[in-house]
Amino acid sequence: MKNWSKAIAMVMVLATAWAAMPGTADSGGAGQRAGTWEFFLPLTYTEEVDFSGEGGSEVEINDDFGFGFGFGYNFSNHFQLNGMFNWASRGYDATRTTEDGAVAARYSNDLETSVLSLNGIYYFLQGAFTPFISGTVGYTFFDTNIPDGPPQGACWWDPWYGYICTDYTPTKTDEAFTYGGGIGLRYDINRYFALQGSYNKTWVDFDNASETPDFSTWKLDFIFRMF
Repeated sequence: MKNWSKAIAMVMVLATAWAAMPGTADSGGAGQRAGTWEFFLPLTYTEEVDFSGEGGSEVEINDDFGFGFGFGYNFSNHFQLNGMFNWASRGYDATRTTEDGAVAARYSNDLETSVLSLNGIYYFLQGAFTPFISGTVGYTFFDTNIPDGPPQGACWWDPWYGYICTDYTPTKTDEAFTYGGGIGLRYDINRYFALQGSYNKTWVDFDNASETPDFSTWKLDFIFRMF
């Protein structure tokens, strides 16, 4: 929680400093987005979700926050295309079953997700305040933090610290295609800074899930416009 407080405070300081730049108090042209690049710092909150796998296995993923960054280009005042990278770590409880459906093990751990996505946004209004809809396609990498083999070591020579050795334990990972959409509101505070809040639904195309899991995410974007 302390780390998240520091991260949120840092984003707020950056946003305040950007909005306080000379000339940014003038809101003229705030909604004139066409032909401009924008840098995003999203804060996300993903709700808890449960889903089932093959043979009756189950997993319950807790709700938690995430963060990321991205760049977007406004082709017009109404349409933007952007690329995003988002990361989150969420606790989970899982039940593993045998081939006959009996419970084999129950365990808890942290699920780390890294998402690379391409997103299209349509802003309904041309002005500084506008509702919007969005669509997304992407690829998600999952790390369950479950050991998947014995510890492995590696050594190398560092010019400053000399000979260094370390070890790590490989973990079970997976990756999947994702797609979804969202609705939200955007407010361009001035020509340089905007806030954007949205509700998003994302589906993950897992190979071994009994159905396509979906995740509900609330997102607040801090947007810095670059001319």
